[in-house]
Amino acid sequence: MGNKKLKVGVISLGCPKNLVDTELILGKLKKSDVEFSNNLENSDVIIVNTCGFIEPAKEESIDTIFNVLELKKKYPDKKIVVTGCLVERYKKVLEKEIPEVDFFIPLKEELKIPEKLGLNPSKIENLYNLRILSTPKHTAYLKISEGCDHICSFCAIPNIRGKHRSRTVESLVDEAKYLADLGVKELNIISQDTSYYGIDIYGKSMLWKLIDELEKIEGIKWIRLYYLYPSTVNEDFIKELANREKVVKYIEMPIQHSEDKILKDMQRGYRRSKIEKILNWREKYIPELAIRTSVIVGFPSETDEDFNHLKSFIKSAKFDWLGVFEYSHEEGTPAYSMFEDKISKDEKVRRKNEILEIQEKITEEKNRELIGKEFEILVDGFSEEWESLPVGRSYRSAYEIDGITYIETVEPVKVGDFVKVRIKDVVDITDTVGEVLD
Repeated sequence: MGNKKLKVGVISLGCPKNLVDTELILGKLKKSDVEFSNNLENSDVIIVNTCGFIEPAKEESIDTIFNVLELKKKYPDKKIVVTGCLVERYKKVLEKEIPEVDFFIPLKEELKIPEKLGLNPSKIENLYNLRILSTPKHTAYLKISEGCDHICSFCAIPNIRGKHRSRTVESLVDEAKYLADLGVKELNIISQDTSYYGIDIYGKSMLWKLIDELEKIEGIKWIRLYYLYPSTVNEDFIKELANREKVVKYIEMPIQHSEDKILKDMQRGYRRSKIEKILNWREKYIPELAIRTSVIVGFPSETDEDFNHLKSFIKSAKFDWLGVFEYSHEEGTPAYSMFEDKISKDEKVRRKNEILEIQEKITEEKNRELIGKEFEILVDGFSEEWESLPVGRSYRSAYEIDGITYIETVEPVKVGDFVKVRIKDVVDITDTVGEVLD
């Protein structure tokens, strides 16, 4: 190619954990002196980092691969590289079914993509300090571990990502300092099970020890905890959270169901009483704690009665945010061999919509309770409809997942600023409007 730099376009699908992998791949490619392009049409190489967790994610990954292959028909010299969870699960099948793809790269080799493309990256001391952020520069994910030791019967993650493997406190602090130097103010802590962090290498949970160190980093103002597992959240955990200055009063903790029979069949390792305890600890120690959760509907053993009990539980628990997934019958998971997937797709969709309808009312009600209250808002950007109107989030909302706040202001504000706002209205159920206080 002479002196012309290789142009690389990247598509990252799936969860934030996958996004961090993509950012590391980008960092390594940068050391190989490539040029990144948002225009896939004029990219020499297109990399697709796939998700392979459940049926809809697999379908999205396959559709994306076929879309980029359309470009290859037009430009036969284009190289298509596919990596991520889908490849880890189905590499042989994919190679057979989609031979037009140049490289299918499994997870453990995804950082060798530059070499597979014939590039020669310059020497790398610490890959984590090369990450290229794809989030706005004031917010970033910090992936503290890989894999999972839980054996939830519906979940393919341990098969794809392997056993739980924590990174050391030192390496994470080092990476967080690098992110703070880039301008990151909000650190989003992610993993497959965040409260389990450190048990494999230190013999005990080291999450709060890690947070002790992260809180010392200048520039980091908010630390947000994702992917907590109810069985590893105890009273001490909630007390610890209550006393932290930089850890925002927000947790993301999937419960998956409320009924003991289903939780047992899901092999979740806790029962409804544990979820109720966590909600009671919230009331006792941190009433303002915002909780995002998710549930699965249409699990093979879920009866109409179980579903009705789940609905009642959600009405009484009043989670701040809640996502709903239809059960996906995944080969290689315990549930696949234990149960027949006999609940129809239509019935799963109906159950999902019923739960979403209940949650919408709760979310709107919770947002209405905020009217007149004052919050610190982190400015993420500007409204798509009204380009001069800033939008941001209070501690109650995670980036790109939960509701936003439209910010009415006379003085100009910049992305990454923190501004003090009084909430004055609710729009579209999930979002609020606030005016900046002098």
